[in-house]
Parts: sequence; C-alpha cells; structure tokens
Amino acid sequence: MRKKIFIQIFLSLIVFLLFLSVYQIYLKKPSELEETPIKIEIEDKKNNIVNITYESVDNSGRKYIINAEEGTFDEKRQDLIYMINVNAKIILLDGSVIYIESLNAEYNNINYDTKFQNNINLKFLENDIFCNNLNIFFKDNLLEAYNDLTYKNSDIIMEADKVEFNLLTKNSKIFNFNENKVKIKKRN
Repeated sequence: MRKKIFIQIFLSLIVFLLFLSVYQIYLKKPSELEETPIKIEIEDKKNNIVNITYESVDNSGRKYIINAEEGTFDEKRQDLIYMINVNAKIILLDGSVIYIESLNAEYNNINYDTKFQNNINLKFLENDIFCNNLNIFFKDNLLEAYNDLTYKNSDIIMEADKVEFNLLTKNSKIFNFNENKVKIKKRN
C-alpha cells in the first residue's frame, strides 16, 4: 500500500514538473531583454543618481552594459534616464564587443533602447566611428550613427551622413544623402 502511494506521489510530481517546464519554455512570454541594475551608489537629489550601471541580456545571449557618472529620471516618463559621461558595451554572440563613449545618453529602462548624443566614439574591432548621434534599437537589432559622422579603419577615413549596423548579421550600410559631400581618404 505504501509503495502505491509513493509511486502516485512520484508520478504526480513528475507530471507537475513537466507542466511547469512546458509553461516556461512555450507559454511564458519572455521579455526582449532581462535587466539587472548592477550598481547605484548615491542618490543626490530627488531624481538624480550617480555612478549608475545597468546590465541587460537579450533572448539570444547578447549582453548590454551601460555606465554613467550621473543620471536623472524623467518625472513625466519614469522609463527614461538622462545620463552624463556614458560608457557602454554590447557583447555580441561571437564574443566581439562594441564599445561606445558619449557625453550624454537617453536610456529607456523598459526596452533598453539608448540614444547617445555629443562627442560619440564607437569602437568595433578595427573600426572607429565618431559622430554626434547614435541610437540603439534592440527590438530591431539596429545601431544607427549620424550627424558629423567620420568612419575610420586601417585602410580609409570616410565622412558620411549615416551608418546603420545590424547587431545580428554585423552587416553595415553607409548612407550619403548628398554625393558632393562624400569624402574618402586612403590611409598611408
């Protein structure tokens, strides 16, 4: 009799674990990125924070880390944080890293999209991009850089209007809206 009860409890537990696994894998809607605020040191004023770091990982395993010396929450839109002296990195699936520095950024703590502004420097492998605006849209797997854009690698220096970079395929598109404006110099 005890053996029968033990087997029934054991089978019930297995069925429960099976249902839980199916729910976790197939039915639960995962968020695009899962975020963990790593460090928030001191709260200055009502909406200001200093030395802030956010770390996010998307469903495919890419990691996004953004640091700022200072951040201010928008009172009207609590999902936005305006950051000063910003460093960020995106660690792609193959382990390569995109590094971004800027004076300012607008970070959305719901969808993790980020709009960098002013004196931006992006480094990826042997490529450098300098510009005044750079946006990351994680849902679209898109990084776009524009305004006073200069692209440098080991072979060339180029001025363009806009560069788009696909975070999944690593393909990039370079746009020049005025062909007279294109300037490409070969590096020595």
